[in-house]
Amino acid sequence: MTLTLKQRIEKSLGPLFDPLYLFYLMADDLRSWRYFPKWFSSFRLGRALIGEAKPWIPFEAADWLQRYLNRNSKVFEWGSGGSTIFLAERAGQVCSVEHDPKWHALVSKALADRGLTNCSYEVHEPKPIGGNVAAADQSQTSRFIYDDFYPGTTLDEYVRAIDAQPDHSFDLVLVDGRVRTECIQHALPKIKPGGYLMLDNSNNADVVEIIRKLQSYPHTEFRGIAPGWPPTRWSNTIWQIS
Repeated sequence: MTLTLKQRIEKSLGPLFDPLYLFYLMADDLRSWRYFPKWFSSFRLGRALIGEAKPWIPFEAADWLQRYLNRNSKVFEWGSGGSTIFLAERAGQVCSVEHDPKWHALVSKALADRGLTNCSYEVHEPKPIGGNVAAADQSQTSRFIYDDFYPGTTLDEYVRAIDAQPDHSFDLVLVDGRVRTECIQHALPKIKPGGYLMLDNSNNADVVEIIRKLQSYPHTEFRGIAPGWPPTRWSNTIWQIS
């Protein structure tokens, strides 16, 4: 099957909500078969990723984290949720940053309920852009991936939350929140030599340019089904930073 034909099939079948796509995916992506029971059970009534401490990333990427993390690991995360609890239960130290105060309160409660005290968890809400936007520093005009969510705001404090950390201090940085390109740029100096940068939804159009700049680093792409999401190839990539 040529790539062009595969693309035509995937486009014609959905891929998000057409049930036929599930059968095509399972035939074309045999590695996803082993995760089907987990995927199917993630839709059961009452199940929640926060409550079950499950990261909202492909199952294959979560398995990699399970193998890689240990109590000596230091992790930074943009974009919180079940992943925050998952990381805190396996790493020695976690620093997590969230933009939504309501979501921050939910995850904070989940961390407290599990008695997890090794997570430094901050909230940095979007702030209105002040002054002359045209003359503002580039970082002052950083916005969400989807600008129409909070137009006229900056996430400068959110992005720069990692700046206070020493260089080469993290074994892993997980970018799974907003303004991901800017977050990656600030993350790279903070990763230990041999440590990893993980980017979720690495097939998104808004990160194409930064991914091109990361091509010099060894990388692994995880593409497969993810919990609580219709059957589709969800992309997640890790780069080993030298």
